[in-house]
Amino acid sequence: MKFLLKSFVLILVVLFLNSYKRDLPDADLPKMDLHYHLNYEGQSLANAALVYEKAAAFSKEKGVILGIAEEFVNNDIKINDSLVIDRIKLASKNKLYLALQVSRRDWLSIFSKEVLNKVDYILADAMIFPNKNGKMLYIWVAGMPLGETQEFMERYIAHNLKVLAEPINIWANPTYLPDALYTRYDELWTNVRMKSLIDAAIKNNVAIEINSIFKIPNAKFIKMAKAAGAKFTFGSNTHGLGAGDINWSINMAKECGLTRADFFIPKRKL
Repeated sequence: MKFLLKSFVLILVVLFLNSYKRDLPDADLPKMDLHYHLNYEGQSLANAALVYEKAAAFSKEKGVILGIAEEFVNNDIKINDSLVIDRIKLASKNKLYLALQVSRRDWLSIFSKEVLNKVDYILADAMIFPNKNGKMLYIWVAGMPLGETQEFMERYIAHNLKVLAEPINIWANPTYLPDALYTRYDELWTNVRMKSLIDAAIKNNVAIEINSIFKIPNAKFIKMAKAAGAKFTFGSNTHGLGAGDINWSINMAKECGLTRADFFIPKRKL
C-alpha cells in the first residue's frame, strides 16, 4: 500500500513538473505582435485616431502588445513624413508601437532620415521582386507566373539578401513560398539557402519574424537561426481589429526552446 501511495505521489510530482515546464515559457516570452495592420483610409487622420483607440482597447483585452505596421507609398517626402509623425503621436497616446513596413526598395528616398529615426522599428519582407524579364512578381497573388522553380528560388534568395542588407529591424514573412510551391517547402528551403539568409540577418542585426498567419519559418529554420545567434519577433500580419493571434508563434518558440533573451524588443517604453 505504501509503495502504491509513493508511486502515486511520484506520478503527481512528475505531472506537475511537466506542466510547470510547459507553462513557464509563456510567462517569459514577449507577448507582442509586432506585425499588425489596421483597416482604415491611411491618409484620414480623424479616422486613424478612432482606429488606433480601438486597437489599444483590443490590445488590452487580448493581453498582447501591438506594433502597428504602417505602409505609406506616396512619392512626396513631406507628405510621408507628415503621415508618419501623425501616427507616431497616435501610437504614443494609445500605448502602441509604431512601425513602418517598407515594400519599395527606394524607401530610403521617400522618407526623411530624421522621421525614420523616430519610428520604433522598420520591417520588410521580400515578396515583391522582378522576374528575369523585369516584370514585378507579387508572390502571394494566386496564379502569379513564377517560371522555372529553381531559377525562381535563386532570384528569390538574391532578393531576400538585398532586403536583409537594408537598414531594417525585422525580416517579415521569412521563408514565405507561393501557394504553388508551399508543399515543397522542406525540399526548396535547403540548409544552404537557410544558412545564407540566417547569416545575412545576423550580420545586419535583423530580427526574424515567427509569423502566425503563414506558420513560417519551420522549426528546423528557427533552431538553426537560434544556434547561430539570431533574434526573433512574433507577428501575425493580420489586418483589422479581429485578429492579432500569435498563439502559433508562441507555441513554435516554445518548441524550439526560445526565451525572452532571443527576442528583439523595441526600445521605447509604452
